[in-house]
Order: sequence, then C-alpha cells, then structure tokens
Amino acid sequence: MASEQRSFVFAVTFIVIFATLLSTIPVDLQGQGATADVVTPINPNLLTDFSETEEFDKTDFIGVLSFYYTYELPTGSGVDWECIFSSDYFYVAAHSLFLGFWLGGYSYTEFISDNGTNYGTSVSFTDIDNDADDGTVRYTLQYADSGISAGGFVFYWNTTTYSNSSDAWDNDELLLLHGVGLTADTNIASLLISLLFLQLPDVPLLINALLATPIWASIVFVLWYIIKEMIPLL
Repeated sequence: MASEQRSFVFAVTFIVIFATLLSTIPVDLQGQGATADVVTPINPNLLTDFSETEEFDKTDFIGVLSFYYTYELPTGSGVDWECIFSSDYFYVAAHSLFLGFWLGGYSYTEFISDNGTNYGTSVSFTDIDNDADDGTVRYTLQYADSGISAGGFVFYWNTTTYSNSSDAWDNDELLLLHGVGLTADTNIASLLISLLFLQLPDVPLLINALLATPIWASIVFVLWYIIKEMIPLL
C-alpha cells in the first residue's frame, strides 16, 4: 500500500475513533455549556434554527386522566399533532390519516437526546432533569415506525424559581416547544461549519460525525500531500 493510501486510511480511522469517543463522553464531563442571555434560562440557538415552532405549557392541555394538547405543524400542512401527558410521561404523536380522515390512530415519535440516547416514545420528568443543562433540554424527534425526522422538541424552565421540571410543570411554568425544519435564511456556510464541528441541528452527534468524516479525511489528506510536496527531498 502506497504511503498516500496509508495516510488516508489513518486519517479516516482516526476521525471515526475520535468521533465515537467524543459522542460517548458523559454529560457531566462536557462542560457548563452556553450561558443564557434571556430572562428564561434557555440558549436562543435551541429555538431559532426552526422554520416554524409551536410553544405551549400546562395551561394549554385538556383532559382528565391523561392530558393532551392538539396543534397543527407546520401551519397549513394538514398534519395535526398531539403532545400527551400521562403518569409523569410526555408523548408526541401525529394523527394517522386514512383516506384523509383521522380515525383515532397515532404515529408516535421517539425522543433522542444530544448524547444519542433513545428514550423510545416517551420521556419522564426524571429523564428531562437528567438531560437538562440549566433548565433546558432539546430532543430530536423521529417517527418510531419509519425513523424519519419529526423535528425537535424542547423543554425549558426557570431554574432560579423551580429546582426541577416537575415543580415547574405543577406551577404551569414548564415551557414546551415543538419545532420543524430549518430556517429559510439558513446560511450554507454556517451549515457546513456546523457539519464540520459536529453541531448540525436535529442530527445525532454520531451521525453528524459519520457525515463529517470523509470531509475531514479529505482535508487532512490534501494538507498532508501539499506539505509533503513542498518539503524538498534530502
């Protein structure tokens, strides 16, 4: 195997291993994260990279034994969603239509955390508290049956007033947000930078790393080749 090929294989292997190790870093070792610059302790970036969002709280829910809130997202799409709360668990599901009519069926989504943990079709207050950073947590949603993206879902509350998500919910101060799509004015350069630095929105870290690996491998290989050719032979 030529030296160029060995170098390319080394670059790809290194990036894959590095990305895998990075994606498995325990949450407690990932630092403090961004400092909120608004009254409600939430990183604005978690809310601004959606083309459309639906925000609600406990006061919007109706029901007796289980509570639910129904909304259309995106507006005009004809896709109705329900956020369901039952026995300390939250569910998000789209109405399944048959010949254009809803007969009571649901297409549930799965909650996937930033570290790649898939909680299945529900998250509890305990899950939210464990994943939250300064009262903020964002999950990637995907349909349980097809794996297709269903946007992102954010829980956030004021940690100076409430110590956990359950207390905030009981006092109607746990805010929920379902967002879909990227903003129409998304800058391609910023998306490329997000890809290279493993920060693509609504994309699990490991998948982002796999997408970025060939790009980084090519960059490393080209730089190495240029430097090698510039060094005079002894």
